[in-house]
Parts: sequence; C-alpha cells; structure tokens
Amino acid sequence: MRQNLSSASRKRKCRLSKFLPNDIKIEHVGSSSIPIDGKNIIDILVGVPKHEDMISVKNILMKNGYFEGTDSHEDRIFLASTAKETGEGDFHIHICPINEESYEDFIILRNFLRKNHQKAQEYLEKKYEFAKESKFDRKKYKHLKSVYVSKLLAEAKKLRHLS
Repeated sequence: MRQNLSSASRKRKCRLSKFLPNDIKIEHVGSSSIPIDGKNIIDILVGVPKHEDMISVKNILMKNGYFEGTDSHEDRIFLASTAKETGEGDFHIHICPINEESYEDFIILRNFLRKNHQKAQEYLEKKYEFAKESKFDRKKYKHLKSVYVSKLLAEAKKLRHLS
C-alpha cells in the first residue's frame, strides 16, 4: 500500500473517533488495507453495537460531511466523503452492526488477503481483468467483482473453520 493511503486511513480513523460514540469500532478495510492497488479510495468499516444504532451513526456522519450512497443494504449503510459516485481520494464508510455477518465478512476477507499474498495478487489481477471486461463501466465492474469476492469470502470462511 502506498504510504499516503496508510497515513490517510489512520488520520481518518482518528478524525472519526472524535465525533463518533466510544462504543464504535473503526477498521480500515478494502484494497488499500491489504495492501493492493485500488482506485485510491479508502474503505472504513464502522461497527456499531446494535442494528438500531446504524441510523444515528449515519446521521452523525452526514452532519460531519459524508453523503449517503446508493449501495446500502438491510445490514449495511454506505456513505462517501463526496456526493458523486466515487473518486480518487474518496473515503467510503460502511456502517454495520458488529454482531452481524456483514461486519465479520469485511474483517474475514481483509485478514485472509493480508495473510495470503498469492490470493491477494490473484484478486488484484481479477480486478484489472474485470475493469477491462466491463470496459470501465462501474456498475458492471462492481457486479463482476462482487461475484468473485463472494467466492473468495467462502474460501476464507472455509479455511477459517478448518484452523
């Protein structure tokens, strides 16, 4: 990972911790946390104690300059540091309850790819392949990547249970 992304992640985590409740967990996830090449976007996982806490944390983040994105789900709220779809230098915030599978999935995948350099390299190569295959269409790219990440996550969970 480029030093500036690692440093930017630490600074953002520190900044978030100043206005978020103390019982929140803040983790650096995504490609820049592994570290492999990415779009210079830093993904931050914000773990809340209960599902009901997601909305209040979202509201705090929005009051502090974040924008709600279109990639939210029942178990996860997505925010970005810019109003447009995505951009270099952007921060993506994923709010999940700590006790739900979506939170664990972020951590399991990150840790799996950090420990398995060959799998991390394969993932990077797939990301390049998907970018070409999708002709850089963001929606198609995200779909292709999502299918592959699901397979990687299943492998990570299987290995985790064997150890």
